[in-house]
Amino acid sequence: MIKKRKIGKTDIELSELGFGCAPLGGWPEAVSDNDANIALEAAWSKGIRYFDTAPLYGSGMSERRLGNFLQNQKRDEFIISTKVGRLIVETEKSKAAKFFIGSPLNKDSEFNYSYDATLQSFEDSLSRLGLDKIDILYLHDPDNHPDHFEESKKGAVKALIKLREEGVVRAIGCGMNQNEMLMEFAKEGCFDVFLLAGRYTLIDQTSLDELIPICEDNGISLVLGGVFNSGILIEPNPDTYFDYCKLDKDWVKNVRDSLVRVPKAHESANYWLDKAYKIKSACDKFNLPLKQAAIQFPFSNKIVTSCLLGMTSQNQVDENINLYNNKIDNKFWEYLKENELISFKAPI
Repeated sequence: MIKKRKIGKTDIELSELGFGCAPLGGWPEAVSDNDANIALEAAWSKGIRYFDTAPLYGSGMSERRLGNFLQNQKRDEFIISTKVGRLIVETEKSKAAKFFIGSPLNKDSEFNYSYDATLQSFEDSLSRLGLDKIDILYLHDPDNHPDHFEESKKGAVKALIKLREEGVVRAIGCGMNQNEMLMEFAKEGCFDVFLLAGRYTLIDQTSLDELIPICEDNGISLVLGGVFNSGILIEPNPDTYFDYCKLDKDWVKNVRDSLVRVPKAHESANYWLDKAYKIKSACDKFNLPLKQAAIQFPFSNKIVTSCLLGMTSQNQVDENINLYNNKIDNKFWEYLKENELISFKAPI
């Protein structure tokens, strides 16, 4: 059984495990229509009722696949979120197809945080999903360029508020990787939920320092993505990726240039890899899979509403559900805290 939690001050309840639909758009490998549907069917049968997608994922392919599946479900039985900040456009040679394998070669995405583009993006998503309303609409990745924050405040944020006031969106949010910009968006006083990737995980709890207190003060819930931090919390090794960048000698430069993370002075590839090894050793000591600890860690914090997991097969769904349901003894979490492997601020 998958429990549900409420978002902020709304009446929206999300299943604690959500289905992240980026892989249905072909990231990081191609997925057939049939396999996508099998994974969605498996998740539904296990009680997952929250599905998150975006125009970016396969240049609309993820939204279409999800929409086709949800057409056969009762509308009041699921919660769906999608995103704005990019428009899907016609192109002669798609750059997106290099990253979202199997996505349309004649379509690409372009950043656009203007008021009109946000409304257009929303309408396009409704069409691809086959819906007339969206439960949660997120502002997507405004941390990808220094100018996008101000552009979003002048255009996209106002459009999000308008859509919520009109009742075609029930809650509005913002989704990105870094703490710093989300803290600034929290000050706008209009958001219900943030989709935070990689900043409240078994290896990285930096959001506890400032972001989470600000969210608590403003009634903003968290939906978490990236609970495995790009792979380091699945099987750490010298070829591991952390925050989308390989943990090699260029990791600090690459992650800083990507704007995904603002690395602190103490951070390095060796720092994160060494920490991952120590956490895995602790898991081994308690005979626990590292993935199990990564999935269960966030739920001790009441501000966390749901964790999104990308899944493309029946086996992946079954594995993740089992890792979620097989609860970990508190002695393990106490051991991590006593050995300074998780923040002393973590509510474990």
